Amino acid sequence: MTNQELSVPAIKVEGTAYEVRWDEGVVVRFERLYTHRDYQVDAEIVVTDNAELAPHLLGPVRTSITRTWRNVITELERVSDRGDWRQRLTQATILVLDRHRRGAPVVALGSMDSPSPPVEQIPGLTWFGVPILIYGEGGIGKSSLCLALASAIHTGRSIGGMTARQSNVLYLDWEASDTLTWWRTKQILDGQGIDGGEWPDPDRPDSGRTGMVFYRYMSGALVDSAEFLKGEIARLNVGTVCIDSAGPATGGEPESAEATLRMFEALRGMGEPDRPLTSLILAHVSHEGRRAGRGQKSPFGSVFWLNLPRSCYELEASRSGNTAEFAVHHRKSNLGPLLAPRGIRMTWTHEGGVEVEGFDIKSNAELVEGLPLAERVGMVLRTEGGMSTADISERMDTPPRTVSTTLSRHDGFRSKNGLWETTEPLGTGDDD
Repeated sequence: MTNQELSVPAIKVEGTAYEVRWDEGVVVRFERLYTHRDYQVDAEIVVTDNAELAPHLLGPVRTSITRTWRNVITELERVSDRGDWRQRLTQATILVLDRHRRGAPVVALGSMDSPSPPVEQIPGLTWFGVPILIYGEGGIGKSSLCLALASAIHTGRSIGGMTARQSNVLYLDWEASDTLTWWRTKQILDGQGIDGGEWPDPDRPDSGRTGMVFYRYMSGALVDSAEFLKGEIARLNVGTVCIDSAGPATGGEPESAEATLRMFEALRGMGEPDRPLTSLILAHVSHEGRRAGRGQKSPFGSVFWLNLPRSCYELEASRSGNTAEFAVHHRKSNLGPLLAPRGIRMTWTHEGGVEVEGFDIKSNAELVEGLPLAERVGMVLRTEGGMSTADISERMDTPPRTVSTTLSRHDGFRSKNGLWETTEPLGTGDDD
């Protein structure tokens, strides 16, 4: 075995992977690091030596990098004449652990240049750089609606009155296929007269961007693909990721706090501190959620599904023939006040396209039931005139105290001679 003077190693970060390289041609790559509760760290490693005729020496092999390298060193000494593997692996471990544990730097906020305030990506629906959760019962068309939103964002065009600020979109799909998603996307773009063909990205001319979103067929938990995806996100200049859907993205454990936290951690780690990802996360309401009925603020039992997204929307749908009408209810916001329920209609035309447009939820009797109490009371009072608290309570199937409290604190109502009446056209009102 030969001993040479070691050069100073350099570390390179690629997504969530780390590559340590020496001038002599040795490269040790660390992937899929996992920290145990006792702070011991495992990693999958690959060792190559470009000074060898056959550069690949070892791996991929999973091992502890904080306990002992004995077995790895033994294997490397069997296939290589170098006698300095212990020093190299020790150097690599120190560099990787330092970078892995360091994370983002501590920042003195007062020393920063004044940043821009949170920017809406689709006005009244999504914001740049934060996770957005959209949930509802299975089979109501969430994926089709999400593809419409994603297409609006990816093209920066208006789809159904939703004019988005452009951001390249990566659609991560656990439920369908690239073929099915291609056809769904084509229908949406054709319905809006948008070309889905070549559309080079001036910032990434080699990315192969088209008018259709970037797509990846997914299986297994999101965290298992996070390293690869982070590299693709950088290569393709992706700013927005769609998760379809949350259950399989957690590895099939959406009710587990640990699995949920790992998914959100992976999603956050796929962006950069100076360019966090926007994410649209679709979720099917759990069995317990369906029993709870409408108005719930998250799809699963874990509180992190409410706490970690910056905005949560509940989706209700009414389908008839070739038309689907959606009511998008804003249930939680960390970015300002709750917004008015939004109506979006998708119509599959005989020409093969999908037309997307906004509509007034009050025109759909099935979806009206999901509107806030004040909104529904206002509709009745405008049609039938003044009513007492008792009459409204009976009509709305709501306790009198709730009716009185809701209407009393709302500027759109007044009580006159024991009867409630409207004072002006109502917005969304207060939630019931």
